[in-house]
Amino acid sequence: MAATTDLLVPALRDVRDAQASVVDRFQAHIAVTPAGTYRRILERHIADAQDHVSSIDEHVEQLRPHDPLRNALDGVRDFAGQATRAARLPFDVAMAVPVGALRGRRRAPERRLLKNAEDEYAITALAVATCRAGESFAREADDAVGAELLVSIRRHDEELLQTLGGSLAEHAAAAVAASNGGRSATQTVRAGWSRLRETVAGAIRWLPGVTRMWRELKGAAVAEDELPIPGYGELTAIEVTDRLPRLSQAELATIEGYERAHAGRSTILNKIVDLSGSEPWPGYDSMNAEKIRARLREADADLTRQVLDYERRHQERPIVTTAAERITI
Repeated sequence: MAATTDLLVPALRDVRDAQASVVDRFQAHIAVTPAGTYRRILERHIADAQDHVSSIDEHVEQLRPHDPLRNALDGVRDFAGQATRAARLPFDVAMAVPVGALRGRRRAPERRLLKNAEDEYAITALAVATCRAGESFAREADDAVGAELLVSIRRHDEELLQTLGGSLAEHAAAAVAASNGGRSATQTVRAGWSRLRETVAGAIRWLPGVTRMWRELKGAAVAEDELPIPGYGELTAIEVTDRLPRLSQAELATIEGYERAHAGRSTILNKIVDLSGSEPWPGYDSMNAEKIRARLREADADLTRQVLDYERRHQERPIVTTAAERITI
């Protein structure tokens, strides 16, 4: 247990440092973010992330008995971590704090706000990835309290990711509206998508929520003939919604991104929300009915119920639903 704890504590501190980095970055950006809903989101999350830092500190203190030498070393480490986080801030973003204060919190140009939004999304994604790794260490160390704490932090940050991701298209549209350079909204979304992909490439494999938002952003920039529903532009909203249950989660995200960037029809978007969710297991959407039925023979009751619920909301294939119903009876 001691050896495992020696690995757990550094993992917890990594999560702590990631949360502190989010606080630093968001505080720098708030100086140039105009008053409104988005700024309030950043402000609320700063307070939440600060609470997360305190909670992790308290838990680490419980795991490690009082040791003056160790506490002194930890203090040096925390100071070094603060210096490292400050160094990570892009120079122009770090300068936004004093400049914004001196000029009465003058708002940044729309292009800067778009770049900041991408940056906020990326650093939150990395915080979630770090938290997920910490959960694994906590479970290996039989630290139920720590695991529960990290799960709570991760879920909170994943919800924030959804909100931040949804704002990217709005920031892109605002940048286009403010620009006289003649670039189209699609071109701007494509440029933002490219930068975001490069920034979060290391974290993307960890996070289903991030992966979905990545696909949604990509969907905003695809051509109509690349969509998973043929003849999309000629279909009514009802005709589109009738076809949505047959799509995979990846395809739903693509359609959502495209629809938000174009017509923005609430009937379609609301239906996608109803259908969106985690697959019963990775790769489920790509499996045929016979393979799923075979997999169900080894599934437990909880997984079988997930399959039944998911299948009823999506393709509703009789082979799958009948097999799942027999197991759950």
